[in-house]
Order: sequence, then structure tokens, then C-alpha cells
Amino acid sequence: MNKFAGFAAVVAVLCSTRLASAQDAGGLGAGPYSGPSSGRPDVMATPENGPSPQGKNSVKLFDTYRSQLSYQLDIGPIWVRRASETTPITRRRNFDHMAPLASEIAFGNVYTTKSFKGPTFITTEAMTSFRILDDKSFSWSLFEEKLGGGISLGPFDFEAKIRVHFLSADIMHAQPSVQLLSPGVEAGFGLHLGRIRLDIKGHTEYLWRWFGPDYYIRGVTIGLRLDVNRPKNPFPGAPPAQ
Repeated sequence: MNKFAGFAAVVAVLCSTRLASAQDAGGLGAGPYSGPSSGRPDVMATPENGPSPQGKNSVKLFDTYRSQLSYQLDIGPIWVRRASETTPITRRRNFDHMAPLASEIAFGNVYTTKSFKGPTFITTEAMTSFRILDDKSFSWSLFEEKLGGGISLGPFDFEAKIRVHFLSADIMHAQPSVQLLSPGVEAGFGLHLGRIRLDIKGHTEYLWRWFGPDYYIRGVTIGLRLDVNRPKNPFPGAPPAQ
């Protein structure tokens, strides 16, 4: 009797599995046999939606569907002044261009999101930068983040940002150091020429070193930005790819 009951249970499970598979093949279920890959011409992919229209009294200012991804390259000279462990002589010094090649070069990506109404926009940058302070002093910022915004007037952009070097390493006259959260600010303007944007910016920051003296750094950079196409959403109908 126990064997018969076990046999009946196995038959019931097999029958239920076959029935579920048949339902999936008939389009009633959501199993692996449904969808265009099984040769079902009547199953259509959901079209990818664009930005949803905003109501007249909507308070939503920005939408990630309006974000533009770009690649940015910055390069320009820098001036340095010691901020700690100073002497009467160094305190009287102004910012100095310590070497002919004292400069900064940075590369990364930029996200810019324009507002629904008006000329304003917000922008974020993730960069890595290398700096030459003098002939024997070098600094590499592995992770640099910027956050800010501005206004657009035709092809011209005016913007300001705060910047933070989350992780940096340097060597100053054979004295190595690392640092976290070195702050700074920048401002400038740019000109759009199709998918290309040229800009000029001025910036100042505090190089907060864990070992050795700290430094103030000022600089001017020329920037080249290239807008790229938004990657196609692999999941139609889902939120936009970030």
C-alpha cells in the first residue's frame, strides 16, 4: 500500500509538471518557453519609453533621461604655496610656479543633466589627475569627484563646482605621503560645438598631506569634452541606464 501511494505521488508530480510546461508553451505562463526566442511572432518586445511629460504644476526639476554622458580631458599650469610647517621666509612668499612643467592633467567622465525649464543644469565628474608641483614633487589623485551646476546661454555654459580628492598619493622631495578628502573649488565657462565642448576653468584646493607639509594649489586648465551617445537600454520599459 505504501509503494502504491508513493507511485501515485510520483505520477501526480509528473502530470502537474507536464501541465505547467504546456501552459508556458501556450503563452499562459512566464516560463522559459515564452517570448520571441521560442519563435513566437505574436510576442512583441516592449518599446523603450522616452522622458515622461511633466505636468503644468510639477515641481520636478531634473530627470536622468535628460543626462548627457561625456568624456573630459583637462590640462593646465599650477601654482603652489606651502600651507603648514612654514618659516618666516615661506610665509612671505606668494603662490609660485615652481618649475617650467608644473602643471596638472586629468581625465574622467562627466554627467550633465539639464532642467525641464530654464537654462540651469547640474553636473558631476569622476576624474583621476596627475600633478607636477616642481622638479622633485609629484602628486597623483586616484579618485577625484566634482559636483556643481550652472547655466547655459545658447552654446555657452557657466558653471561652478566643489571638488574632493578622495584618495591621493604623492612624493615631495623624496618624502612620500598619502591623503584623503583634500577639498577644492573651481569655476569656469565652456563653448559647445556640436558634440565637442571646449572650456577654461580656474581652481584652488588644499592639499592635506598626512606626512609632511600641506600645500595650497591654484591652477588654470583648458578642457576638452566629448559627448557620447546614451547606451541602449537592455531592458525596455525599465528605468534608463545610468
